Amino acid sequence: MDKLLSILPPPQGGYLPYLLFYDGLSAAIHTVVCYTSSPTAALTAFSGAEAPPPHALLAHVYGVKNVYTSLIRLYAAYNLTNPLMYDLAIWTFVGVLFLYITEVFVYKTARIREASFPYVIAGRQYIQARIKDTIQLSHVAEFLKTKFPDGDQQISEDAEVQFFWDGKRLEENDIPKEAVTLRYRILPAWDDGSLRVIWKGANLKLRKSHLDTITSEVAAGRSVGSIRETVADLLRASNKPGKHAVQSSNQIVIEAAGGLRPGPLPGNSWQACKVQTWLCRYLTIDVRQPAHHVILRGFNEQYVWHKPYVNARGYVDVHELKQWLKQSVLTSVHFRGLHRRGIGASIDVDDILLLSRGKIIGKHAHVRPGKTVDFDVPRAVEDKFIQAEAWLVPLTETCVVCSDEKRVSEMPNRRRITASCEHDATICKECVGQWIVSSMDTVTWDRLKCPECPQLLKYENVRAFAPRDAFDRYDTLAAKALLASIPDFMWCLNPKCSSGQIHPAGCARAKCHGCKHSLCVRHHVPWHSGETCDEYERRTRRQRKNDKASEKHVKEIAKPCPGCICGHEWCWLCFGRYYRDEHEFLQCHHTQQCRYHDNPPNYEGGRAFIPFLNPGAPLPPFMNGALPPRERRPNAPNPPQGAHGNRPPAPAPPRVPGLPRLAQHDEILDILIRRHMFGPGHLNMGRPRHQHPLGPDFIDEAMLFNLGHLMQRAGRER
Repeated sequence: MDKLLSILPPPQGGYLPYLLFYDGLSAAIHTVVCYTSSPTAALTAFSGAEAPPPHALLAHVYGVKNVYTSLIRLYAAYNLTNPLMYDLAIWTFVGVLFLYITEVFVYKTARIREASFPYVIAGRQYIQARIKDTIQLSHVAEFLKTKFPDGDQQISEDAEVQFFWDGKRLEENDIPKEAVTLRYRILPAWDDGSLRVIWKGANLKLRKSHLDTITSEVAAGRSVGSIRETVADLLRASNKPGKHAVQSSNQIVIEAAGGLRPGPLPGNSWQACKVQTWLCRYLTIDVRQPAHHVILRGFNEQYVWHKPYVNARGYVDVHELKQWLKQSVLTSVHFRGLHRRGIGASIDVDDILLLSRGKIIGKHAHVRPGKTVDFDVPRAVEDKFIQAEAWLVPLTETCVVCSDEKRVSEMPNRRRITASCEHDATICKECVGQWIVSSMDTVTWDRLKCPECPQLLKYENVRAFAPRDAFDRYDTLAAKALLASIPDFMWCLNPKCSSGQIHPAGCARAKCHGCKHSLCVRHHVPWHSGETCDEYERRTRRQRKNDKASEKHVKEIAKPCPGCICGHEWCWLCFGRYYRDEHEFLQCHHTQQCRYHDNPPNYEGGRAFIPFLNPGAPLPPFMNGALPPRERRPNAPNPPQGAHGNRPPAPAPPRVPGLPRLAQHDEILDILIRRHMFGPGHLNMGRPRHQHPLGPDFIDEAMLFNLGHLMQRAGRER
């Protein structure tokens, strides 16, 4: 005790040294708060009607002011007999008094309550106590009522004491074993604990019935943007002379008062009733002047910054916009109301891109208040933020692929999968990512398309939607394609190495910087040890001659893919595209010059299943006649000739009795389609039966005709 008393100022000066010691120590503690806590907690004294949004820079400046105040007062407490120190300490009080008078009555950034008691923290008193394992919440409630029987902190006997831990109310009587700090709220007997709406506007008025309407919308789960629209309509209706003062619903400011996260609610998509999770009891509503805000748009949502900092010319600096976006949006949406160090540590202000009409806004540019600015953040930050914000945003969208209900932030940004898409995206980000993964197994990396239109996906689109492993694969393929376009670039020929480098012209031997293997740049082979390039060239002259002849022959007989897409099928003769008809049969649009234009091959259409329907094909022995030859078109070219000259045409077999000449092909195909391919005894009961002149034996035999050959062909095509 004697050592503790020795630290205090000497008592010769009365109580003034102790007052200076207390004020200096309090200012020092508040300096630590300004640098370690959130700007909202550090700038609690400045919460007036015209107060700017809490900002880290303001908190740091305020903390530096407290450093000087603390040093002067502490030094004066121990040297009060020095006239200069005494006068300097008194002038610190005069300066603080001048600060709060001007801020309260001139600039209206502070209120009388905070100015009169700048060192008193709003809310109830913090209590430290040790409890036993047998103590329950009811015992703690009785203790609080005994500790505060009267005064400003009075707790009446009929008041309800609510306890909260980890952002949730404790409904049971037991204290969680993991709990170190509990928060409590006192509700008088007349208070039901519901969320209340308070109007703070000075020039415009709202009736009590209007506040009740707003309160009911908040309780119904309406979004902040919807409540802004309602308040704007009510203000225009109830203030006829001043209705022009409310030009936009974004002028309406909605703030959460008290709780874990007091301050404005910038997100228009947030559910206002969710602030109760932050232990907030009140929503305050105010209105700003027109064009005194900036709208930042991202993740298909809008975030409004009211009364931003403007420079001497009336513009908002880009750096200030990014700082506000990081501190007031990206790191302040966790359900516990705390600033998330994970998101804040993973993003730098320079990583945030601001865009106007699709163009990036430079760091030295300015934004006029009242404008709308788009923003983008890195994929990792976006995923973390959307996950942290999910509890605030309702499910309002439906993905057409997975049929799950989604949030607007879980759909593609700006409702576009690519910048060239002309349709609104109806597929969620997760399904687009799965589409990219599956497409990379069927098409080349540079032919990925939007799942809803033919637009190609660009690099930034794949990076925005694809899973991490799929994007790494895509990025590797894109990098290899880019490097392959460099004339002097060469990949390492070691099969266990994936490195490559640029070799200057004229270099014969090079060493890979990755695996240290040597290779011959001149011949694109591993280095021929014991031989010079000329000796190697003489030794392999015949082999290279044969290789060149093979390459020449391949170029002569090969044809490039007309579609330039992996998996594209076309006719080798006329480059016609193959497609599937309504019966899933393979068809082709042959040109008139193609020999298959009038006489398609057996593997097209139903001929793959009924070979004897093709012109000139032998008929089954069980038929009592034969099918007529297929009519040739007037402009059809001559049929292909054999190796030994013209071959006489096959004689036209007689017609099948009882069938019209042109209907026999369609009748036979109709019969076969209506029967199960591998079950001759099963008929389709959905269509009426009628007697066919070919008889049932023809149908059964035709279905089994050449079946083994057909199944072998189907297996090869797979």
